[in-house]
Amino acid sequence: MIQQKAYAKLDLGIEIYPEKLGDGYFPVRYIDCQLDLCDDLFFENQKGTIEVVCSEPLLLQEDNFVYKAAILLRELAGSRNLGAKITLKKNIPIKAGFGGGSSDAAAAVWGLSKIWKIKVSENMIATMANQLGKDFYYSWHGKLSEVVGKGRIYQVLSIDANLPEFWLLVIVPSEEKPSTAWVYENLKLSKNRQDSGKIEKLKMAILAGKKENILKNLANDFEQPVSVHFPVVGKMKNDLEKVGALKGIMAGAGLAVVGFFESRKKAEEGKALLNGKYRKIYISRPIN
Repeated sequence: MIQQKAYAKLDLGIEIYPEKLGDGYFPVRYIDCQLDLCDDLFFENQKGTIEVVCSEPLLLQEDNFVYKAAILLRELAGSRNLGAKITLKKNIPIKAGFGGGSSDAAAAVWGLSKIWKIKVSENMIATMANQLGKDFYYSWHGKLSEVVGKGRIYQVLSIDANLPEFWLLVIVPSEEKPSTAWVYENLKLSKNRQDSGKIEKLKMAILAGKKENILKNLANDFEQPVSVHFPVVGKMKNDLEKVGALKGIMAGAGLAVVGFFESRKKAEEGKALLNGKYRKIYISRPIN
């Protein structure tokens, strides 16, 4: 049996450009890191059948990104005899903005490539990303990176720096957003935004190791339109500020919110004050 970890993704910066491309997609630019919050996948070889067993009953096999990734990889490998039993133990909150399904899919490809003894090329990953999306492509490469998306063509550019030490409080509310597609449909982007270019400032702050400037330039273009429909996002940010967070930002397309703290002690104190108020609260930190 082989074990593989799948790490949660945190978008430190999301910039979505207002003019759609010919294929109907918005051009996007992200700065992403991975958190120590992770799912665990276990792989056992078996002939011909792909089976996914998940600790989360809501994730049906056919809808699970792990299953989809396994089927795609088998097709690209060109052998119907390949099979596996994959056991997925979920820890990353589902549909909360951390790309857990995409990370699981990338981890599945790593694990399956080992037990099936196949070499996965960059072209194979690009082909799979065409169906599994940008977050899958990022999760395959991982690390602190800039991610550029133009339609279904993605580029992951590693950032040669380490983040300063931050401890994070991850808050997941009881409310759930309809879907990421719904979030895109409700975007209202102006060509003359005041915060345009913030993601470049964030990248420069990371490269310079300036903690204060990193916090100042955290940005998420999804946050404002989502907050209009789900006021709980603003409520969570306010609660994080009250318990000592230096800054709060919505995770991805929501609805979880992440608070940045100076130390583990301060994050733990914040968690103690907020316990019982929301569906789930985690303490985490970025991986360098």
